[in-house]
Amino acid sequence: MNQNKENITENTGEEKKRSFRPNFHFIIILAILIIVAVSVIRLLRWNQGTTIEDDPSVDPSQFDVETLDMIIPMDASRLEGREDDGVTTILCLGNNPFSENRENGLAVKIAEKTGAVVYNCGFPVSSAACKYPIYNPEFPQDHFNFYYVVECFRNNEFTAINSIASHEVDPRYQQAVDVMKTVDMDKVDIIIVMYDSTDYNNGTPSDNPGNPYDVTAFTGGLRTTLKNITATWPHIRTFVMSPTYAQYLDGDGNLRNGTQTDLGNGTLNHYLVKEAEAVMDCGVSFIDNYYGTINEDNYSEYMIDHMNYNDAGYDKLAQRIADIINNNLGVVNSN
Repeated sequence: MNQNKENITENTGEEKKRSFRPNFHFIIILAILIIVAVSVIRLLRWNQGTTIEDDPSVDPSQFDVETLDMIIPMDASRLEGREDDGVTTILCLGNNPFSENRENGLAVKIAEKTGAVVYNCGFPVSSAACKYPIYNPEFPQDHFNFYYVVECFRNNEFTAINSIASHEVDPRYQQAVDVMKTVDMDKVDIIIVMYDSTDYNNGTPSDNPGNPYDVTAFTGGLRTTLKNITATWPHIRTFVMSPTYAQYLDGDGNLRNGTQTDLGNGTLNHYLVKEAEAVMDCGVSFIDNYYGTINEDNYSEYMIDHMNYNDAGYDKLAQRIADIINNNLGVVNSN
């Protein structure tokens, strides 16, 4: 009888051992479920993000912003036969940034910061693009746009533009033409081009993919005219300054963010990218003001309205180009 009890005890022990034997399939499934659960929790936390409190002791301006700047050194071959007269002469072409304050605006401040002789030939509300592909007598104001202004210099002929300016009520048109007639292009060392958001505001196409030299497109007008400048005056360094950040004033008087508002041909920063591409195609220098000078974060300090600048704004724009002119006018030998 004791022997039977011992047998029963042994059998019961073996059954218990068998009942607690690990089930590896169960363990694998359990491990998979744990991994999935952990992954889901981490994903949810990542999607929620982490709220970062602003630290008032940190100056956000210390963080670098990648701009589209491209500074091209002068090829020595383009200066062959040219005698340096010892005077830096700058010709400013563009629209409102130059024309809005002729007495103490951008051109004047560039002269102060560079020590150069500066000619201000900017026309109000003019544009980089032309309205018509060929001259239309019904719209003589095309003469104030980039292509035709440079053609006046190339042909040394100012009769037509002078006549058109004389009929404008705004005296700044005539003032710009009067300055044009005094410029000796053989003495000009630098051309600075700056058009603000006018082309964007007007709904001008940013480009024409079928014809990159279409002067009725923003980049076509730039590309055609910049090529003409380089071909006619190889000794001149050209700097194209992009528009800054600006807002769009709609027909109802509402201000709309230029970075977010597409008027049918892209947002304002889309025009910036297209402009950079066109300028690079022409092999001249490009200065990105949209991200590098007056941007969406600081514009309230430098602008008096949706697209025009206060004195601090003109000073900041002038300092940007002056730093480049004063420090980066290199010459390279391509041979």
